[in-house]
Amino acid sequence: MSVDTAAADREGVLDQPSIRLWRRLVRVTQAKMREVEGALAPLGLSATEFDLLAVVRAREGATQQELAQHLLFTEANITYHAQRLCARGLIRREASGKTKRLFLSPAGHDLIDRALPVVVGLHEQQFAALEAGQLRQLAALLRLLR
Repeated sequence: MSVDTAAADREGVLDQPSIRLWRRLVRVTQAKMREVEGALAPLGLSATEFDLLAVVRAREGATQQELAQHLLFTEANITYHAQRLCARGLIRREASGKTKRLFLSPAGHDLIDRALPVVVGLHEQQFAALEAGQLRQLAALLRLLR
């Protein structure tokens, strides 16, 4: 096999349908996440911080372990981000036996209440190219990939 043939074979790997689809999914996700980060930046939040605040708002008093089941990031990162949000006065951690329960502070409630409409509006824009039936179909297909 010549060098040119080997290079063509290697490049052909990227043309495999599953790899093309995976790469498209990752590129779209990265682009949409950059949009979310940009929308949240004026509020002083990252997408990860927004996610944690939103989940704590929905499940106030839950333990970090309980919250991990609903977050878009790993359980290992919860402590780090919870400490940062505590230091900013946005959440408080209360000991409950060997675990800690998370609650929003008044400032945390205010910030997430301002951030939610921004993110919801952005997500509506991000999916605006799809019709209602297409959105349902996309949701069903993504559930299959779980």
